[in-house]
Amino acid sequence: MSWIRCTGLGLIAAFYMLAGRWGFDRLLLSEPNEFLELRIWIVMGGVMLAAVGLAHYAHRAARPGETRFDRHLATALLGFFGYLCTSAFWAPDAEFALRKVYDIALVFVMSVGFGLAAIRLPAARVLDAFWAVVILATGVLALAGMRQLLGGGGGARLAVLGGGPNIFARLMGLLTLGALYFWNRRGQAWLWIPVAAGGVLLALLTGSRGGTSAILAGILIFLVAGRVPVRRLIILAAIAAAVVGVAVTASPLGKALNRSMEERFLKLTLKYAGSSSSESKVYLSGREVMYASAYDLGLRHPVTGAGLSAFPALGLGPYPHNLFLEVFCEGGALGLAFLGWVFLAFLRAALRGGRGLDGATTGAVVLILIGSQSSGELYDSRALYLLMMMASCTTAAGLRAASSTQPHGDSAHAAAAAHLAPAVHPTAHGTT
Repeated sequence: MSWIRCTGLGLIAAFYMLAGRWGFDRLLLSEPNEFLELRIWIVMGGVMLAAVGLAHYAHRAARPGETRFDRHLATALLGFFGYLCTSAFWAPDAEFALRKVYDIALVFVMSVGFGLAAIRLPAARVLDAFWAVVILATGVLALAGMRQLLGGGGGARLAVLGGGPNIFARLMGLLTLGALYFWNRRGQAWLWIPVAAGGVLLALLTGSRGGTSAILAGILIFLVAGRVPVRRLIILAAIAAAVVGVAVTASPLGKALNRSMEERFLKLTLKYAGSSSSESKVYLSGREVMYASAYDLGLRHPVTGAGLSAFPALGLGPYPHNLFLEVFCEGGALGLAFLGWVFLAFLRAALRGGRGLDGATTGAVVLILIGSQSSGELYDSRALYLLMMMASCTTAAGLRAASSTQPHGDSAHAAAAAHLAPAVHPTAHGTT
């Protein structure tokens, strides 16, 4: 029965991260309707699985290698999202604020609901199911991007299905980390490392500088948190370099990649000359104006902020394109303090987890966090909170197992710890 719950939870979590605000009204060509949005049904499915998890929690004790609900992180999320919803009372526009309250409620219910739904489930199976669905979905998008490029309709920047280049780069980052997850767990370098390298290449082809920086940071965190040995790191670098070399020199991707690197990463970043100044400066696609507006709005309401959705309600733009500035201008210093509480709770769980920490999931947290500093609004960073809960719950499996099965005597304790370690973070086997 647990494999059914693991598969269902993996599907729900992955589709929640990838679906966004997509709704069936687009297929029906009808007016936007919240009940036709896929996300509301996904969250309802998560709530049902959370109820099942709570039933298992009440029915039996934890077994070795099973996830543990992180009450500290859940409390921090409640404080953060609860405060943001409270700020709707002093928001300048009630209609804007209520729409955002709805978004925030979905993020909170899904993030905490995942932790409850994962109760009494094997940590490794939860991660396997989640990353398998992520790879399948983002792999389909990667193939669509490749088809667009090879068909000559890619234009200057790569993006598919009407999404922006920054979102596509973030999805390719998840594809990369998912491939590295299975490589680290199961080996098969011949399969997973080329997939990971392909994800990085497609991210570069979007020309998203923020997305590319986020992917590189996510990979670095994966290597550190996953404690990848030097020998395997050399293998990873060698195969990835070979794949990139072949793609650049022997495929149509080379020309498109050179154009993207020259236009987006060199010209606009290092040699862009503004229209009102003869000095070179970094091109930020107009984000610097929204950054300044959000910062000024926050300074005018430094303690409690201007209220939920104040930024768009005051006509300053759709959103600041920066998570911290969005929280600061709408929630003030108190909002930033609550957000800092969330990060501290996650950091506490990560440090306590030690070797049980999953490198790919932690890398994905960093990927979304860095990406949210240059793209998207609060709801667009929903994966950040879900991934933190996922990493925390699966990391805690080893701690819970050790405490619940500890026999008497130091030698017995060491033997039990050695026996339980593979259940939480199994050593990669098969082809290196």
